[in-house]
Amino acid sequence: MKDNEKKYSIVLTGGGTAGHVWPHFALFEGDKSPLNKAFQENNLKVHYIGSQSGMEKDLVLLNQPTWHYHSIATGKLRRYLSLQNFFDIFKIFFGFIQAFFILNKIKASAVFSKGGFVSAPVVWAAWLRGIPIIIHESDATPALATKLTLPFSFLALVAFEETIKKLPSFFHNKINYVGLPLRESLFSSSKEEANKFFNFQLNKKTILIFGGSLGAQSLNKKMFEIIPELNKNFNIIHIVGKGNKTEIASAENYRQYEFLNHEMKYAYALADLAICRAGASSIFELAAARIPMILVPLGLHASRGDQIVNARIFSNRGWSQSIDENTFQKESAIQLIESTMNSLEERKLALESAPSAQSALKVSQKIWDIILRYEANK
Repeated sequence: MKDNEKKYSIVLTGGGTAGHVWPHFALFEGDKSPLNKAFQENNLKVHYIGSQSGMEKDLVLLNQPTWHYHSIATGKLRRYLSLQNFFDIFKIFFGFIQAFFILNKIKASAVFSKGGFVSAPVVWAAWLRGIPIIIHESDATPALATKLTLPFSFLALVAFEETIKKLPSFFHNKINYVGLPLRESLFSSSKEEANKFFNFQLNKKTILIFGGSLGAQSLNKKMFEIIPELNKNFNIIHIVGKGNKTEIASAENYRQYEFLNHEMKYAYALADLAICRAGASSIFELAAARIPMILVPLGLHASRGDQIVNARIFSNRGWSQSIDENTFQKESAIQLIESTMNSLEERKLALESAPSAQSALKVSQKIWDIILRYEANK
């Protein structure tokens, strides 16, 4: 594409958790990505519409400083009765008005939504302006934002085949199973490079523990009880979440971090086993890295149950094991971890049938094709 040819703009939206943000970055990684190629050649401008103070703003500004970030008012879409719902209706409406005028200024060629409560007003505003909308659902059970934006989308993408059956059959003709877009850079490190970062004893296996952007505290509490025992035989990388750092006595082969950003590639390169929540981003990344996992899904007390379903699907396919947080006991957890460590090769073999890291390229190509088609028909 030459400099005197048409310039394009894409709007990305999604927030609330890191899982609604990372896939956006994945679309712009790799030499084969048409979105990345157009962006690098200065033929595509990237705009992100998110909340005023959510984690998506911090992640975008930190990782993609050349993108244009736009803040809108947001209100939470609750499934239960709450007085706050009344006030949030006005926030959502104001966010919709803001998005409507931002989209006019940007002259967007397409909107790609990863969900979360910030995304719905953006999608509705884009639909009113006649802009093609692509949405993506990461979890096996569709979120409320997906249900509210599906009727307005040109194309809906899902990470799990099972999700299609949970959506109205009327929309099945525009739903594609593509997997989850994953950042290519997550799988770019060697064990040697990784151990220079962590400086572990290489004669020991390594356990990676993390709770995702939500639910880290309760998982941390349970893991802190067993880390001194585990650390006798294993190296441990523990990502505890912002503000959750805790002193662990006699932890020579233990590394604790609030957050790993670009360094996450080192954790994936070195880990022999992962213990984590069952958020879609985490488990698809681990599967692509071929790391056996023990999943502790968020329960119904803290979520809509999507992680429970995610974990069940992965376990049924032999890609993971799962333990209920309510029945998580010190002795049984240690026993499960040790037995898993003794069958790593068998579990890695099962993971060979899991999705790879190719979904980002597929999604990038689909979005780029829609952009070109839309601009050609204007």
